[in-house]
Amino acid sequence: MPSLVPRPWLYQAILSGLSFALGYWLGSTMSWLWRFMELPVIRDRWRPAILGILLATLLTHLAYHLWYAADWQNSTRQLMGMPAVEGIYYVRILLIASAVAASLLLLVAGLIWALRTAAAVPRRYIHRRIASVIGVAAFLVLLINVVNGTLVSYAITALDQVQAAVDISDPPGVSPPTRSTRSGSPDSLVGWDGLGQAGKRYVGEGPRAQDIAAFTGQAAMEPIRAYVGLRAADDTETQARLALQELRRMGAFSRELLVIATPTGTGWLENDALAPLEYMFEGDTAIVGVQYSYLPSPFSLILEPGRAQQSASIVFNVIYDYWKSLPVSERPRLYLFGLSLGSLGSETSAPMYAFINPPIQGAIWAGPTFRNPLWSRIQANPHADSPAWQPEFEDGSLIRVIGPQEDGEELHRGWGPVRIVYIVNPSDAISFFDERMWLREPNWMKPPRGPDVSPLFEWVPVISFFEVMMDMLTAGNVPPGHGHNYSAREYTQAWQAVADPADWSTADTDRLVRFMPTSDE
Repeated sequence: MPSLVPRPWLYQAILSGLSFALGYWLGSTMSWLWRFMELPVIRDRWRPAILGILLATLLTHLAYHLWYAADWQNSTRQLMGMPAVEGIYYVRILLIASAVAASLLLLVAGLIWALRTAAAVPRRYIHRRIASVIGVAAFLVLLINVVNGTLVSYAITALDQVQAAVDISDPPGVSPPTRSTRSGSPDSLVGWDGLGQAGKRYVGEGPRAQDIAAFTGQAAMEPIRAYVGLRAADDTETQARLALQELRRMGAFSRELLVIATPTGTGWLENDALAPLEYMFEGDTAIVGVQYSYLPSPFSLILEPGRAQQSASIVFNVIYDYWKSLPVSERPRLYLFGLSLGSLGSETSAPMYAFINPPIQGAIWAGPTFRNPLWSRIQANPHADSPAWQPEFEDGSLIRVIGPQEDGEELHRGWGPVRIVYIVNPSDAISFFDERMWLREPNWMKPPRGPDVSPLFEWVPVISFFEVMMDMLTAGNVPPGHGHNYSAREYTQAWQAVADPADWSTADTDRLVRFMPTSDE
């Protein structure tokens, strides 16, 4: 069945196999409970006929779903401008799903056998029921300790080592910068190898002064891009101090705008998200990022809970304390930025007083995770007339949620002194996953739905939970402006709303999106 984003056949097969196994386990548990309670059972003479009816119903149901599987997936792909799936789609699903289901059932069967064996040993010495409880409890304690204490620890260490080794390499086509306005240059306080792979890509991308001049037709400044990788310092506090020194060396606090950008898990910063600001303000900008993990965002979120928030908070406080010590007339406007897991760190980095005295000027948080506390609050308390996939919060003077269908001319009106914009696509599972979907239909599934969410997507208890969970794994593998893939146009409109560049129009946005070499549009 369709969900928020099209699923590759392999992911669909895994989901189908998991669903089958869950259904089987549920049925087996109910059957055991029925027998345990000694309730009436079907008579033997009726059993073959009833089983035949159930089997025929099951096969008909399965054939129906397999027949329409490709059409259902295509209903979402069409909304996102993606090509239709191949005709063999359902055959692959059936084969792999069967293997996944069989593997899961065998795994649980092995676990049940182990539990029974563990329960049988103490029965030789003590009462049968007491022995069963003690044996099962001992086995479960041992299993949990082995998994948590050994397997998980080993997996985390191994994964971190692999990602750390990858982090050393240079991205294709990127070389150390020569301009002093980029970290990793000969004048930089951070060596090229201290940037990490994502940091090297970040300082290697983005417009230079000549690129901006070619777009604006006027002379431009060299944009400042500062970055500190994990290898550049021993701890986050030292990283933050090094980032501040790097900004001061570059003259960042004399620029018109300063952006503290919190990266995603590996340290990646989206160029299409930051370059529009550099074009808008003719290079009179400074953007700084600090790496906090070698792991991709999903692994960092699960295996390193709180790491992004802790790093972002320390970096913000160090830079903010220096920024607020400067004369008001001489310091740059200060903004925050974060994408995905970076938005979670950035959202929680600034304490309340940073929005009051002296206040930062605003923030852009794209693709917020379902764990973001402020984003969750906005979803829980929307304006009554706004759709759940684009909630309006209070009077809109402080926080606004925008998507791919925005009118850029309207976005910069009616703001208060601080401007915060969330960029959220209606089909982004990372933003709209709801842990209560087990037994409750989320509001964003109710009409009116987002423009890129299939009307054929139906809520089914338990199953929809796993569908959207699986969507999170492939949420970025869609065209820009859908799922967890945010477009240069969306970022440009957001910066227009938050930073309010002089004389910027929708036509300028269109021209910039066409001009930017890194744009996916």
